[in-house]
Amino acid sequence: MILFQQACKYAVISYRPKVTSIPNITRNDYFYIYPFKEIIYNIEDMPYQRILKTVNLKPFILCLIVGLFYTNYVNSQSPPVVYEHNAVLQGDKQTFRIYMVNAFPFIPVTVNGTKGKFMFDTGNGGDIELNSNFIKLKAGKPLGNGNVASGQKFEISVQDTVSEVKFDNGLVYHNLLQIKSENLNFLQDHITPDCAGYMGYAFFKGYLFKLDYLRNQITFYKNTAERQASRDFLKGEKILAVLPFEIRRAPNDPIVKLRAGDVDIIGIFDTGQYGGIQLNPEAEKTLLNSKLFSSAGIDGSGDTISTLRNVSTAEHFKFDLPALNYYPHSQPLPFKKSLLITEENILTLGYRFLSQFKTVWDYENKKIYILQNQ
Repeated sequence: MILFQQACKYAVISYRPKVTSIPNITRNDYFYIYPFKEIIYNIEDMPYQRILKTVNLKPFILCLIVGLFYTNYVNSQSPPVVYEHNAVLQGDKQTFRIYMVNAFPFIPVTVNGTKGKFMFDTGNGGDIELNSNFIKLKAGKPLGNGNVASGQKFEISVQDTVSEVKFDNGLVYHNLLQIKSENLNFLQDHITPDCAGYMGYAFFKGYLFKLDYLRNQITFYKNTAERQASRDFLKGEKILAVLPFEIRRAPNDPIVKLRAGDVDIIGIFDTGQYGGIQLNPEAEKTLLNSKLFSSAGIDGSGDTISTLRNVSTAEHFKFDLPALNYYPHSQPLPFKKSLLITEENILTLGYRFLSQFKTVWDYENKKIYILQNQ
């Protein structure tokens, strides 16, 4: 509206000598704008008839149009809605920007005035968890010990109240109750120094989501009967495969059955990792001999990596997985027990898979849609 008022109050007149001969206008009524050599006259001090004769209306009209567009834009912007107490997703549809740090998706957030990023980790069953090593928090109530799939352990506390959690898409939460916190310095040291914590499954429970690493965004859709009928989350997408999955113990960890050559493999979807593989000696030998499995050397972190080719699902969808973290058969994997996995041939489907496709995760109907990256 301000632009509109300014457009009505001022007009831009191309500099011409004849302008100075207009009656009733003194030098104080205008000033030069360099380097464009234009004069701005205060219309309020000019007789209406002389305005029509001397004002170049093109800039006036342009300002008017810009002002109208700006007014409509401002009026269309809704103020942020503030939610209280519970750290759960709100609204019918929400889109978040994501920043990829190595293989890990992070969502920008401000917690109690401190700007940072939440790791979006489907392997985490909680709502949000705060990094007490990064965010200044009051001493919480001790809850116990925790660990991540890669083996790091930490002490967990509970914050009675967290004053504010604000996302850059407009979602704002005040006075969140019973929020977990822990010292996540290992994430700061090895991934990103501004790690503010985690966003996990309980935060978006009841929603399906579309993960798009090509456009660096994640969109959540409230899972309703109307949405399942309209399937608006698939509009304009090319579906490559629909993978049914099972849940054994943890509701946030989709498990699928895969096959490479003659070897059956259990696949686990998880956004919080690169992706890895562990095989029993017989399966590893079989895949090496068939040239479907090979060493890819050592990565920049000093970890052994491998490539697995021609992996297929029960629906005959095939893909390759380069640069997987290689776990020898003798190495214990902490997550196997918590997920009730007894199989020996295991493949985790993290960044190495998710970066190749867009995916839609529909927990309620136990389906993952594999979409073409476009």
